[in-house]
Amino acid sequence: METKQVDISKAFRYGWELIKKDFWYFVGLSVVIVVIGGVSNSREEERVSFNLVGFLLNTWLTCGLLRILIDYYDGKKRKFTDLFTQFQYFWRILLATLLLGVIIILGLIFLIIPGVYLALRYQFTLYFIIDKNMDIGEAMKRSAALSENIKLSLFQFALAALGVIILGAIALGVGVFVALPIVWLAYAYLYRNLVAKEANGTAAAVNK
Repeated sequence: METKQVDISKAFRYGWELIKKDFWYFVGLSVVIVVIGGVSNSREEERVSFNLVGFLLNTWLTCGLLRILIDYYDGKKRKFTDLFTQFQYFWRILLATLLLGVIIILGLIFLIIPGVYLALRYQFTLYFIIDKNMDIGEAMKRSAALSENIKLSLFQFALAALGVIILGAIALGVGVFVALPIVWLAYAYLYRNLVAKEANGTAAAVNK
């Protein structure tokens, strides 16, 4: 039974309002992420090495991007260059990404549903590492607890995010540079609100 509320429309409205407020800042972040992600699109004979470089660069940028998004939600606008300055999280984010990738792929191999379930269960792991400076195991446990009883809503949220990105790609391709930050901001909103609700619920239980 679902016991927590996931307001999908409110999360995406939040993302859209911030894009309108700070358009070039977030579109600039999106352009950098997409361009660097394109490093893996190399010649066939260099593809393996470029894929590896692209993966490492994207992992590095993920550290900065999550830091920027979380802090922006909290009212702190970081410098654009902070996208490149959060290397202290790099190894944990790298290992967590690889570990979660293996877990989810194994789930998908056995059946589609277990893979989707595990992806939803651990989707906030990287957020906890960046936001709370947790180790990987602790972050996975917190993500599992945060997603408890709301897997269906989180799946619907993921489908909505995919729909936004598809619509952005349809808009002459360039719309993706707007769609991506809307989705990023919506997920930051989702994470922060679920953490707040969890904290309020714990406080209410303690005060009974």
